[in-house]
Parts: sequence; structure tokens; C-alpha cells
Amino acid sequence: MTSCKPAPAADTDRVPTTYEERNTWCMAILVPVTSLAYFAVVIPRLWRQPVAEIAWVTPMLWAMGATVVGTILGSIVAAMLARDGHTESDVRDREIVRHGDRIAQNVLGFGAAAVLVLAMLRADQFWIGNVLFLLGAVGTTWGAVARIRAYRGAFHG
Repeated sequence: MTSCKPAPAADTDRVPTTYEERNTWCMAILVPVTSLAYFAVVIPRLWRQPVAEIAWVTPMLWAMGATVVGTILGSIVAAMLARDGHTESDVRDREIVRHGDRIAQNVLGFGAAAVLVLAMLRADQFWIGNVLFLLGAVGTTWGAVARIRAYRGAFHG
């Protein structure tokens, strides 16, 4: 006599969220938010004062610091809320991280070329710093989005 077991519910087929995926979600949310906050502070200054007089370094450092601290705190909270206790990375995680990193590096490579051109043109430090910051944020965000898509099944490594 064979035993007929019911098919598992769709919810139980779900792969547990890994530590890497939780960190990716934190980055995908925090980088755009902190970057937009930075530009919301700095861009209005362009209309009020000359570029050479704009204080942009401190707001940029705050944005980067908020991203780092927010990611750490988000990772801790997400790990505490995770019910699966899954924290170690596996082969799939490493492949997905590489995939996302390749995309981010492509954007950053373009950014490095853009910054080099700005330096050759002797552009103000404001423009060099902000272009690098923007392309770093875009690259990190696109890399995170690519990772999330891969975790959700769109990865064919």
C-alpha cells in the first residue's frame, strides 16, 4: 500500500531568505534613499551660490555613513526577525553576489571614466565628487536589483 501525501503548499516551497539576500534588500532600499536625501540637500544650493562655495563633503559623508549604519542595523533586525535562522552563504549566494557585483562594477567603470574626463577638463571638485557619488549609488542599486531578481528566480548564472 502506498502512502499518498498531499502536495506541499506553495508557501512551504519557498527558499529561505539568506543573510546575503537580507543585506541586498537593505542596500537596495538604503542607497537610493540616502542618495536622494543627499541630493535634496545639495542641489538647492546650486541655485543659491557658486559651485566652489557649496558645502557638499559633510552631507555626502553623512549619506554614506547613514547607508553603512543603516545596512548594519537593517541586517541585524532582519536576522532577528528571520524565522528560518538561515545565515550561512551557499554556492547560489556566491554566484548571485558575483552576478550583482559584475553589474555594479560595469557602472563604476563607466563612472571612473567619467570622473577621469572631468579631472582632465579640470572640473571643480564638486562635480568630480558628485558624479562619482551618483554613479556609485546607481551601480550599487543596479547591482542590488540584479541580485534581488536573481534571488527571485531570474538568474541563470
